[in-house]
Amino acid sequence: MLNRASLAALALLACGVTPAGAGSRSDAGVPLLSQVLAAPTTVSYSGIVEVVRMGNRAAVSSVYRIEHRAPDLTRRTYSSPPEFFGDSEIAKGDLEFSIDAKNHRIIATRSDTLMTGPALRDREALIRANYRTAWRHNGTFGGRPTIDALLINKHTNRPALFVRVDRETKIVLDKQEFAAGGGIISETRLDQVRYAPVSPAVFDLPKGYAIVQPQRVNGSSNDPDRVVRSAGFAARKPALPDGFSPLDGDLVELRGIRTVQLLYSDGIQTVSLFETATAVTPDMAPFHPDALNVGGRPAQYAEDGTVALLTWNDGTLYYTLVGELGKAELQHIATTITP
Repeated sequence: MLNRASLAALALLACGVTPAGAGSRSDAGVPLLSQVLAAPTTVSYSGIVEVVRMGNRAAVSSVYRIEHRAPDLTRRTYSSPPEFFGDSEIAKGDLEFSIDAKNHRIIATRSDTLMTGPALRDREALIRANYRTAWRHNGTFGGRPTIDALLINKHTNRPALFVRVDRETKIVLDKQEFAAGGGIISETRLDQVRYAPVSPAVFDLPKGYAIVQPQRVNGSSNDPDRVVRSAGFAARKPALPDGFSPLDGDLVELRGIRTVQLLYSDGIQTVSLFETATAVTPDMAPFHPDALNVGGRPAQYAEDGTVALLTWNDGTLYYTLVGELGKAELQHIATTITP
């Protein structure tokens, strides 16, 4: 799952990816879906996650060690790509800390957690509304018995996701995402998984690091109009594909820069829009970006693992889209903001 906190850190200063969950149909699959979504709240585990995204020129890979202590402590420590070696992310409930080891700083963000309570029920409802299970059967992955499922997007009637779920713990061990043409565009694998308690000390923040924390101007809201009206500049909303609903929005200030953050999801995929009236964009150079065009203006597109970024400006505002969608989809969304 890619939460809003890690997306915000990526778009402003850092980068992070996390494994995603699974979906189901409205019959026998519903109990499995509930169990998959709730599994991290009761199951502690560790392992190695490899995320591979098939880009336009080459496959892009991210590798990190994940350590999770139920119900809500998670640490991800990156070994690849090289520019993020040694960096890590620590989630403590609704707080996420992106640790930049090279610059000895911590980017702290807060989000409405997607792991417990009403948020879990909302996400389950979104998945059921937007996806159906084509088939389910038993298999194995990494020596663990699994329940395997293929998910179909109800709006496009195309295969969207194939997952292998640990039959005993209901943790997702393998997830494959498909492009519109049917080819695999990304895979997230959890290998060397070990189900055992994780020491609380693993989630301690490093000492001597500067903490950078955005100041929330207004309380978060799932109403994009409310956030946009409060921006203090002529912010805009995107038009999202069928099935996407607003999950959260914030108006924050980081180092004096007022930023609108809007998060949308269809239950599985997420996309966030960041807008500022000040020239601030993520450093795209490490991702070897492609040059694109949005509304007749230059833009940059890049991928990191399953996450894609698109940045541009319309001469007045500066935009960054971050999400699990492809280049064509992000470019189309961008044109709804900058015609």
